[in-house]
Amino acid sequence: MRAPYLHILRRARIRSASRSLVSAVANAVLFLGLALVGGVSSSLSMVDKGSTLTTRTSGSWVMWLATGRPDADPYTRAHFARQGGIPESSTVTQTWQARVDSDGQTLHSACEYVVESESLEPGWWSMAVYDERGGLIPNPGERHAYNSQTIALDQHGGYIVTLARDARPLNWLPTGGAGRLALVLTRPALKPGANAAETAASLKTLPSIRRITCR
Repeated sequence: MRAPYLHILRRARIRSASRSLVSAVANAVLFLGLALVGGVSSSLSMVDKGSTLTTRTSGSWVMWLATGRPDADPYTRAHFARQGGIPESSTVTQTWQARVDSDGQTLHSACEYVVESESLEPGWWSMAVYDERGGLIPNPGERHAYNSQTIALDQHGGYIVTLARDARPLNWLPTGGAGRLALVLTRPALKPGANAAETAASLKTLPSIRRITCR
């Protein structure tokens, strides 16, 4: 009677060991899968939005620090490769991009915005609005950008630019039915070795983006 009992016990132990092995393998596969998904998601976020190591943020505005440089990190290279453009070197120009307003809401052509700066940054600069893929927004007046030579200043030396579907007085950039928007401000880079005070003064001239209304 003892031999059959031992045989049954051995089989039970084998089944238990098999279930434990299958469970361990399944957990390992699940862990690797989650790690892979998390790694891919993290990498995509680094390519799309950057990090404190690759970008500088001020309010709505984001600038990639190593744009167009030979020593640019892989995430910066991948970011601009996805856009398909050839960016200017950050040693020559600062290229600031805003995809949200000053309250953190996504810029969209269904809304109207006032882009305002109380002071004019020195040197040549330009501001343009694009769709989310980086394309110019078609409009009958072929209005796509303003620069330091074409923008109308207010009585205090600052400026206001309106983003809207329909015509607005003075500085107006049409947004049509583009959907999500990207506002790009290009201006001269700071001189090498600029101190903290000069950097802070430069950031202060970045305009605010205030949403007025949405349809």
